[in-house]
Amino acid sequence: MRRVEMRLFLTVCLTIFLFSPSCLPAAEVPFFNMSTVRHESVRLGTQTKSLVTKPFDVKNGGIWGTLAATGATAVAYIFDQDIRGNLADSRSSSLDSLTEAGSIVGNPFLHLGIAGAVYGGGVVAESARYRDLGLMLGEAAILADASTFVLKQAVGRARPLTDRGRDSFRPFQFGSDYDSFPSMHTSSSFAMASIVAGTSESMMVKVLSYSTALFVGFSRIYEDKHWASDVVMGAAVGELCGRVVMQSRVREGARVRITPLVAPNALLLSITSSW
Repeated sequence: MRRVEMRLFLTVCLTIFLFSPSCLPAAEVPFFNMSTVRHESVRLGTQTKSLVTKPFDVKNGGIWGTLAATGATAVAYIFDQDIRGNLADSRSSSLDSLTEAGSIVGNPFLHLGIAGAVYGGGVVAESARYRDLGLMLGEAAILADASTFVLKQAVGRARPLTDRGRDSFRPFQFGSDYDSFPSMHTSSSFAMASIVAGTSESMMVKVLSYSTALFVGFSRIYEDKHWASDVVMGAAVGELCGRVVMQSRVREGARVRITPLVAPNALLLSITSSW
């Protein structure tokens, strides 16, 4: 980890330490107890199951998203070498600085820190909205990071900077040279973007969230850390994780409401469900 990234990571850790619920008296920390931990563990287990099954879900259309992501990754794979060469010819000091910042913004450790800080801030401010947002960001980041790690080791693709070519694969090497596919920076960034966009009604926030995630992906290609196809699949994995978390919360928040309706010579009941 580079020095600037280390400083940023330590800053985030300090923020979490100062504002996390564990640093407050127990009486001032509602809902932060072993019951909450158990509930969150069960929720993550359920989400993990959904993450594994959703890509193959024919009934609810999950399979179509899988086919689209696979197709887009295949197309990017065809042009991996060309994209790498074109970006190498377009290097500049300005882009070097911008993409370095993009990689820092996309750091998965930073995302986990942000999730913890948002959750801790929500508890301190007694804001259920931000407390839940922090939990959702954390869940999405954990799912994205864990699933990407498994895929990285199983595929074992060489990073472009090793100059071994796009077709060099050595599974389960557990080294940075052969963990290119997919991009964890990108998957984590898109998981965060999916949650932020899904919980906001502001179009500006939605656009900014995904634009940031896209720039993180571009930065990883530009810095020769990933092939374009690594980034495409990383984006798909991250988006999937974000949607799994959002849908699990929707199911948890499902409510059925029965409302009486008065009509001439009749009494009716309206049954509505909110999801």
